[in-house]
Amino acid sequence: MTLQALLKKRTELFDLFGNEDRIEEYRKRLNAIVASPKLFEKIYNCEFLGFLDKEQKRVGCLLHPARNEGEDLRNQSFYGADLCAGHFCPSYTYLTVFEQKAVVAVLDDWYLYGLVVTDIDLVKEFFQHAQTRLGDSIHPKKLEEDAVQRSLRDFFALKENWPFVSDKNRLGKYYFSHSEYQIARIEYEKKWKIKPSRFDKILVSLSSEFSSLEDVHKAEAMIEEKIEAFLTAYQGD
Repeated sequence: MTLQALLKKRTELFDLFGNEDRIEEYRKRLNAIVASPKLFEKIYNCEFLGFLDKEQKRVGCLLHPARNEGEDLRNQSFYGADLCAGHFCPSYTYLTVFEQKAVVAVLDDWYLYGLVVTDIDLVKEFFQHAQTRLGDSIHPKKLEEDAVQRSLRDFFALKENWPFVSDKNRLGKYYFSHSEYQIARIEYEKKWKIKPSRFDKILVSLSSEFSSLEDVHKAEAMIEEKIEAFLTAYQGD
């Protein structure tokens, strides 16, 4: 079952059985149709994540009071209302306000947004490379320009269409094995007797795995092209 189909089914079932008295019926019916493996068994995947709008463009908590006429049903979840209400992902802390707003400004696709905003290294490294070459901080007002938004969106889209993505159990820079997760590394010195790529953190964030030095150079050229396209758009009239 694809993620979109899963969220759609959850939303449909919740609309039928989502009141406080029938939560167990919701869980029972959902468990009967969902049998997708988890990347990391020890991490709880909330079964109350679904679509919040008819257009299926916004994903969020089906138990939230904003969706249930003010009634807070989050105590029916694994973590409970207090923890859900007070929890922020690491990106909230480690991405600057500018970086957060930049991702929000250019991505209106819920799936790609989720991939990007949680990938701290990918976002921070891109802007570090761009600002180093500019010799200046990026001005937030420039992100309102269509060409700048398109170029940044094209870079972020690498998360979905990266040709060198590993076929192993990876999520960004993390890989999962025996219910444990580790940070992946690209063995430049061991495999090709070279220093790490200047884009190493980006390459690792994209779950890269290379079979040859030529592939490393191709990957670097693709990232270089995206950064240059952004700078061209940013510096354009």
